[in-house]
Amino acid sequence: MSTIRKVFSILLCATVLFSAVNTHAQDSAATPDVSNLIEKKPSDLYEQYRHLPKSASEFEPGDKWKYFGIMYGLQWGVYLVTQWETIEEHASFDNWIHNPWTPDYDKDTYDYNIFKHAYSGQLYYQFYRSRGYDEVTAFYWTVASSMAFEFTIETMTEVPSFQDMYLTPVLGAVVGVGFEKLSLYYHSKKTLPYRLLGYVFNPFTLLPSSQYGYVAPIVSENYKGVNVSWSFE
Repeated sequence: MSTIRKVFSILLCATVLFSAVNTHAQDSAATPDVSNLIEKKPSDLYEQYRHLPKSASEFEPGDKWKYFGIMYGLQWGVYLVTQWETIEEHASFDNWIHNPWTPDYDKDTYDYNIFKHAYSGQLYYQFYRSRGYDEVTAFYWTVASSMAFEFTIETMTEVPSFQDMYLTPVLGAVVGVGFEKLSLYYHSKKTLPYRLLGYVFNPFTLLPSSQYGYVAPIVSENYKGVNVSWSFE
């Protein structure tokens, strides 16, 4: 296993653990304890970087298919650039027509499957999250993008893989959740080094149209004082 894969494996384990712990913490915070808010000092109040989901009415007609099309175009582009030698050697129109009907288990090594497909899947997931999807909907569209790649793009050179069908969307979404939470945490620190880490864990936060932003803290009506904050985008 290469050094990069070893690093990714360690990061993957840490991310899954962080995701599980942080999800529990956020669930507890979903219904804030007002008494706890009253006890906070002004210095403890700060804007937090959060995902800002859209409601169903906020999506324009055709938006979801447009986003799916954007991701599909990106998949074609990345595949043609990164797999050009394989395409030249093995691709054919006959493969593209007949391979989708004969899925099988691929012979890739276990670590390679985890590394490649978890990374690809988390990018699909984070892209859809950046468009304003909630976690469940983002997962569904991650599945759709994964299936589209398996059955209409990669079939130029090989048959669809059963492992890839579940590793990409399922493991990818798990890693995507963890990476997103790490990104939100680092962006909330609001210093350049931490924000750079936030972009590394979720590059889609760089997009001006991404559904992420700073949210002011909730202060109870019994709290006396003034909270002033600002941020630079």
